Amino acid sequence: MSTVAEIRKQIKAGKTGPLYLLEGDDLQSRHDLALEFANIVEEGLQAFNVQSFYANEATSASGRDQLIGALLANARTLPMMAPRRVIMVHEADRLLAPKRARDDEEGDGDLAAAKASGAKASKASRVATSPAEELEAYIENPEPMTTMVFVSGPLDANRRVVKLLRKHGDVVDCGTLHDAREAAIWITKRLEKDELTIEPKAISLLIASTGLTLGRIRPEVEKLILYAAGEATVTVAHVRDLVIPQEESEGTFALMDAVQNANAPRALREVSALIEAGIQPPVILGQLRAATIRLRPDARVKNALDAVFRTDQAIKSSAGTPQHLLECLVVELCSR
Repeated sequence: MSTVAEIRKQIKAGKTGPLYLLEGDDLQSRHDLALEFANIVEEGLQAFNVQSFYANEATSASGRDQLIGALLANARTLPMMAPRRVIMVHEADRLLAPKRARDDEEGDGDLAAAKASGAKASKASRVATSPAEELEAYIENPEPMTTMVFVSGPLDANRRVVKLLRKHGDVVDCGTLHDAREAAIWITKRLEKDELTIEPKAISLLIASTGLTLGRIRPEVEKLILYAAGEATVTVAHVRDLVIPQEESEGTFALMDAVQNANAPRALREVSALIEAGIQPPVILGQLRAATIRLRPDARVKNALDAVFRTDQAIKSSAGTPQHLLECLVVELCSR
């Protein structure tokens, strides 16, 4: 497995391989690194040699088959006036390890039967009979002048295509920082973008609470930026207020009461407890909307409702995890 820093060196040198799998629990890190692969192609030629596909748009087995066909056709096309062609497959987990619908299960069964019947054939003599097999064959023998980048969330490691990709491709962990020092540097640099500093003890407390995964660190830092708005430094008190363990809900109206009283720590505990209890984000958003209507003075209500609307749109467009978006909304409402 390669590090993000190692891959960036390959990109800078223009010496990338044919297959990459970018995975990890931090969507933003995966996305940012994927976009950097375009830099191996001269800017003026990127329109001809850099392509992006979104596997989440293929919502059925036939849609995935069509996507595979388009991917392989483009991957086997020679680059135009450039040393390499770059193909990025976003939301690749939808392609590599889709949820098994009935038609998919039947198809997998047929494929398994076909493989069983041909088990005595040599590897060299096997011919791909389905798009899924064609993709597996490509992964085993990729085009040397194409760099294909799969950008993925968690994958089913038992899938054959996933095993092949991890065997033949360059796997990159985009979600884990290697030690507390690297995490501290990341936190400090992120806060600097919003002209904030952070106390050393606050960094230690934050890392102790989140661990070294960016999927945990990033949303907590984003909340701290909102919570410390107007101040120069994120303090231990800020971290203690916001980065808290999950607890049970205090009751049906606890979230509304916390928002109306601008009690951000309590409101965050309630959002976390409701999510943990399986309450759907639209229901929680409805509680927050009801709470904003009762805010005083009345001038706060319009701004608060606007914030609720923006969050609703962000959740529907998958701009972030629902819990993170709801937590940011809570901090915003309580700070008004």
